[in-house]
Amino acid sequence: MHDGITFEQTGKRAVVLCTVPFEVTARNIARMMGLADYPFVILDHPLGSLTRAQIVERAAEASRQAIDILTK
Repeated sequence: MHDGITFEQTGKRAVVLCTVPFEVTARNIARMMGLADYPFVILDHPLGSLTRAQIVERAAEASRQAIDILTK
């Protein structure tokens, strides 16, 4: 979260990926950095143990969310 917000503050677009168990922490970091409404991609957890097909599904979902964030 910190890196994504820092990139945005320097004028570079960024998309932060976060899994559900870390959503509260991500929102708190954004709030502490002065951007409580900072949008980020939220994906189901876990990611590390997925099959190739599951990774493709999660990547598709992440892409949809990221495009929405970047085009607003």
